[in-house]
Amino acid sequence: MTLAVTLAVVAVVLSAVAGYLNWVAGRHERLAARADAAWAALDAQLVRRAAAAHSMGLSQQDGALIAAAEAALAEPVSRREEIENQLGRALRRAILPEGPEETAPEPHVIELREAAGRVHLARQFHNDAVRDLASLRRRRTARLLRLGRGDHSGPGRAYFEIDDTVAR
Repeated sequence: MTLAVTLAVVAVVLSAVAGYLNWVAGRHERLAARADAAWAALDAQLVRRAAAAHSMGLSQQDGALIAAAEAALAEPVSRREEIENQLGRALRRAILPEGPEETAPEPHVIELREAAGRVHLARQFHNDAVRDLASLRRRRTARLLRLGRGDHSGPGRAYFEIDDTVAR
């Protein structure tokens, strides 16, 4: 009778451990998918902002803004942060008024401010997803299971730090 009870307890413990490990692996997959989706949303918002900046540059005939927007639209992921920071600086120069003006902002300026706000939110969501994924990967259980081996290199799995402030 004691052998049967011992085997039953061992079976329950092994089932609980297997369930926990399965849950950790599933959580990792969900967080990785969330990080990838957040990157896709951030990328879409960055493209939208660059397109709006390009449109504004064409309307104002601002060569520096046009060049920065075209670079942001064409640049590979490896240099994306640097190029987006350059676009942000060009946008601030284009949006900041030269003197105290009381006039309503142009439609392009309104569109760019809205796009910049969406970029800020998308970047925040992306970095939160990456932080949660990195936190899970630092846990002992995840390291023992070797979760996330080899998938750190994608753009959706690294923090994206840019200065996304635009003049209000």
